Amino acid sequence: MELQSTNRYYAPYTYKKVPEKLFTRNEPDYRQEKNLLSGKKYSIVCYGALEAPFDDPQYNTPDTDTRLTDGVYAERATMNDPAWARFSRGVARSILFDLGGIAAVKEFRIRCLWEKQTAVRLPNNISFDVSENGVDFENVALLDGLRSDREAEIVSSLARLEPAVRARFLRVTFCCPVHIYIDQIEAIGKKDATGARPVVPDKHNETIYPNKYCTAEQLGGAKDVLLAYFCHEQRQPLEVEHFLPYVGYLDENGKATDTLFDGYLFLPFVAFLYEGYKKRPLDKAKWQYYMDQQFLPGKNLDALELAVAQVQKDLGLPELKVKVFFSILYPVVEQHAFGEIDGKMRDFAVLEDRLAALKWLIDEQETRFREKKYEHLELSGYYWFTEEIDYNDEQLLAMLRFTTDYIREKNMITTWIPYYLASGYNDWRRLGFDMACYQPNYAFRQDIPEQRLFDAAETAKLLGMCIELEVGGTERWNVGHTRNYYAAGAKTGYMKEAAHMYYQEGMPGAFYKAYHSADPVLHSMYDDTYRFIKGTYPADGFDQEDETPQA
Repeated sequence: MELQSTNRYYAPYTYKKVPEKLFTRNEPDYRQEKNLLSGKKYSIVCYGALEAPFDDPQYNTPDTDTRLTDGVYAERATMNDPAWARFSRGVARSILFDLGGIAAVKEFRIRCLWEKQTAVRLPNNISFDVSENGVDFENVALLDGLRSDREAEIVSSLARLEPAVRARFLRVTFCCPVHIYIDQIEAIGKKDATGARPVVPDKHNETIYPNKYCTAEQLGGAKDVLLAYFCHEQRQPLEVEHFLPYVGYLDENGKATDTLFDGYLFLPFVAFLYEGYKKRPLDKAKWQYYMDQQFLPGKNLDALELAVAQVQKDLGLPELKVKVFFSILYPVVEQHAFGEIDGKMRDFAVLEDRLAALKWLIDEQETRFREKKYEHLELSGYYWFTEEIDYNDEQLLAMLRFTTDYIREKNMITTWIPYYLASGYNDWRRLGFDMACYQPNYAFRQDIPEQRLFDAAETAKLLGMCIELEVGGTERWNVGHTRNYYAAGAKTGYMKEAAHMYYQEGMPGAFYKAYHSADPVLHSMYDDTYRFIKGTYPADGFDQEDETPQA
């Protein structure tokens, strides 16, 4: 079933099956090769929420406009040229055209603006689908890797179809993470469809937009994964007692009465990898230090192993195990003397050397994990640490392809957790990740409306992602925000249908503080988290000081 527009800004579009209709031979342009879209009206489907202020013509040209087919080309590579049709935010757009009859389509053309200073970007990819009956579509072309190294440029692209294909309905779809500007979309062909091949329907659009949350099965078998931050020079390593309230749901005497989190993602504090927003060009000694901290005797991973053993004993569950995920550190291109791997000094300006470092990091962590022979921990995958995709790093896509393929060869998965509207978030599947978890980023400010949770849930489900549950602190309003995450999950379905990952500051973390707190309001955060994980948190359980939003 095709996805419908869920956004009120554009007129609703419904896919309807229509009987075959051919153009008549006596039409004067029947055999003329031309732009079949010239002057045509079209519909726009917006996938995902289009929140204020972007539901406005200043950012999104209305679908009553015919700017994409009026034959007027932009004369200047600037957003101020009036020929541009504007698309901002939302996950993606589909532009749908009805030719009025079946024609032979042989080529698509599209012109986009790149303007670095104003954040007008080129689409990460553009797909072209065709249908004879309005319902059964085939993806016939995909434009990928659109790039510009200039400050501003009009980029023209085309996709040739050989042989030509019979089509009445055309659909052009592109991601829209920031601002996309297009002046013309053209389809070259003839009304005479003689000799054109028929459409072979596929599931291309449903693969990209499955409209189904990522499940525990896709997350290596874990449903509730805690982000276990460690490796910080100002903090002590994690002990068994730090993990116990996470592995088990503890009573007031510290004894487990049930299980809690079933997965743990080990990752360094952001300050270890970043200085402000800039990635630190760490060398091999720093990467080695990170791994050494991860495997400290009796601490961190060892402590988690002992905590699971204790909860296993309390509950009488001899088969109890938890999933573990390790982090992949970023080979920063400015690092020209990383260190030796296989007897060669590695320079991260060279793709081969970056790949060698990534392979070494993955292999080293796996080897050291296997050597420990843990009885209660299972290594399930790796986490790509950066929360956005830096498309300016020309080697990044190759690094991702290598990394994700290599990890899959080991029968493990690669995870990614982009922040709200991060660069590349709606392109995670093509980037090679096995799953992605979306951050609503509602937890950290009091002025963000609860509607953000519903918008993020809609987007995550549309794209086949799961949701990150976030705790910004332990003040009264943080507790209320956490309740709203859980209530929204119960109301939208991500509580039971989706896997989850949990951010709650650096370990030992907010949940640990909540469990040990004598303040009933703060302690309730721990109990609410248990109810959410077990799927029993109520859909009307929003914080009482906030107005319950409408889904």
